[in-house]
Amino acid sequence: MSFDGIFLNKLIKEIEYCKTGRISKISESSETDFILTIRRERSNLNLMLSFSSDFARIHFTTKHFDTPKTPKSFTMLLRKHIEGYFIEDLYQYENDRVVVFKLAGYSEMKDYTHKYLICEIMGRYSNLILTDENYKIIEVLKKDGVGEFNRTMLPNATYEFPITDKVNPYKLTKDELLNIKVDNPKEMLAKFNGISLLLAESCFTNDFVMENFYNAINMQINPVIIRTKKGKKDFYFTPLNNEVIESYETISTLLDNYYYEADTAFKIKQKTNDLLSFINRQITKYQKKVIKLEQEINDSLLADEYKVMGELLLSYPHLKEKTDKVDVYNYYTNETQTITLDPKYDVITNSQKYYKKYQKAKSAIFYITEQIEKTKDEIEYFKVLLSQISNATLNDALEIKEELIENKYILATTSSKQTKKKRIELLTYIVDDVYISVGKNNLQNEYLTHKYAKPNEYWFHVKDAPGSHVVLHTENLTENLIRTSALLAASYSSISQSSSIPIDYTQVRNIKKIPGKRNCFVTYTKQKTIYIDPDYTKLSGLKVKK
Repeated sequence: MSFDGIFLNKLIKEIEYCKTGRISKISESSETDFILTIRRERSNLNLMLSFSSDFARIHFTTKHFDTPKTPKSFTMLLRKHIEGYFIEDLYQYENDRVVVFKLAGYSEMKDYTHKYLICEIMGRYSNLILTDENYKIIEVLKKDGVGEFNRTMLPNATYEFPITDKVNPYKLTKDELLNIKVDNPKEMLAKFNGISLLLAESCFTNDFVMENFYNAINMQINPVIIRTKKGKKDFYFTPLNNEVIESYETISTLLDNYYYEADTAFKIKQKTNDLLSFINRQITKYQKKVIKLEQEINDSLLADEYKVMGELLLSYPHLKEKTDKVDVYNYYTNETQTITLDPKYDVITNSQKYYKKYQKAKSAIFYITEQIEKTKDEIEYFKVLLSQISNATLNDALEIKEELIENKYILATTSSKQTKKKRIELLTYIVDDVYISVGKNNLQNEYLTHKYAKPNEYWFHVKDAPGSHVVLHTENLTENLIRTSALLAASYSSISQSSSIPIDYTQVRNIKKIPGKRNCFVTYTKQKTIYIDPDYTKLSGLKVKK
């Protein structure tokens, strides 16, 4: 991502608003993410400080983040040392990705003192350091004896700013900047401090490279999410001649939305990867079981042959000699047939043994057929879960995990045993003042269809494929309501990438559970079918009930 020194230079102009504000609260949203609540002019500002390897950043936030009941020791230490302190000053160090907060307040001994909270936003080297007024480190988030830039990052060591021989472009006049010669983007990166490859490459669109560079770093702030010339999604404080995907009023709003979605997606991936692997393993296991059972069925089809061999042996009671095989006349085929015998027993006893094999094989066919049906039901069930995982939010994924625990597929951890069941929350859209609810996993589907929906409301589902249950909460159908409900059913289905997707719809009273099957499987009658093409532009424009 292009969170470079130039970008941070523009961001600092926004964050400076919290100067003179008082740090009233410090909370954590993860092991590397902290939120400072700053009281200023009778209002609260929430400042996100993230030092994650993938999502390091600093910005104002309006999002809600879950916080642990018991904060870690680093958070408690920050509260002890700087909660209640005022932000006297904040600045960027040498156009680098380093932000320094100069804090002023009273210590535990009631002495007026200064402390520094230093935010190094450097990707996997990101770190948060708290020092006293002499830059002696009080505590550091990521401890390292000899860290990046050969600096000691340990308590009681003296903090040193990153040392570089690169030039800060903001310390040069326009003429000085224009007189510098660079031949390619990599050379520009090596020359100037705080610039990204995205910015450097944008300067080489014509022969006026340094003039382009000067204009770029002094452009007005116009925060945008862009698609680069290489086709990648990125962001910057200005488009830099790239395709604009979305514009924002402030850099903080851009970062707040961009990283919230990215961070949420990352957390979902963390939660769902194990589930996804487990579900795929279960599908593979049951598919192998079906193959094995079908082979046993084929073996059991020899039952009639066992019966015939038993009959043929009974027709030769005069054979008293014990042997391992005997040739008999098969009056069904009019041919001589060799039958294998157990030499320990006579012909009559061998005949009885073949009859027992016959009875066992006949019984096995019924049992194996039953097992095949149950195993195929399991495959169908896990394929439904596989479809649901692809559209799962973090809450949806946790509910799927809860379902697997309840069905004893996976063991409950100590934390999951202690977790209280949450009220099921449905994704609900508002269309023409009518609610349309979507169930995104089996718990939600069962609750929506069998408990929440009223009998006269309408139920939508993709035809002959796994998908979400969608309920239109009205009995007064209009074309727009039907098509929108069908669009949701198509979009939240396993065949959402297809075109002309068939969607069945009927009143909820016509939905019935299938006896002997899981509650996620239903049967229905009196349905009509509509064919719909997924329209993600329309889907993203639908109003969601909060």
